[in-house]
Amino acid sequence: MGFQSVVYSQQGLGVPGTRYDASPMRALSYIIQSALASYNNIGSTACTIKSEGMAQAGNGSANFGFAGILVNPEIQALFGTSGNTFAPTLTLANDVIVACATMGRFIVALPNTADIGDPVIYDNVTGAISSIAAGDPLPVGKTFANAIVAVFSVTAPGLAVIEISSNLVSPV
Repeated sequence: MGFQSVVYSQQGLGVPGTRYDASPMRALSYIIQSALASYNNIGSTACTIKSEGMAQAGNGSANFGFAGILVNPEIQALFGTSGNTFAPTLTLANDVIVACATMGRFIVALPNTADIGDPVIYDNVTGAISSIAAGDPLPVGKTFANAIVAVFSVTAPGLAVIEISSNLVSPV
């Protein structure tokens, strides 16, 4: 085996759902019970409170407020997929304990481009997060996720840093 001859200067940003920095954060634990387990994606799903101690992806039939965005993949057991029990996945089954963040800076997977300060929104059915341009109206079927894109602009779908805070103002 030879010596290393190349050092790559661009490293991966991180894993969706992990903390970006040491800024203050708040996350509560819930048992997740979404309409479909395929909605439960760490780092790309926003949840609402379904009942005491229970959360759901999106705004299901019972909605008692914003629970937060699914975070902390390192606390989850890896069950893999039905075809491969060792396959890596950020999708969680229903009826497992999850962490939902309501404050802090986290790495997430955004399906669209975004600039710093763009509001983060989520789909009312699936809980899937995305962003809209600052000043744009809130689309039908979407809810503000109490978060904005932070740290850097995103020029293609992929990893981004968002800042979650209850002090942010919802787009109209």
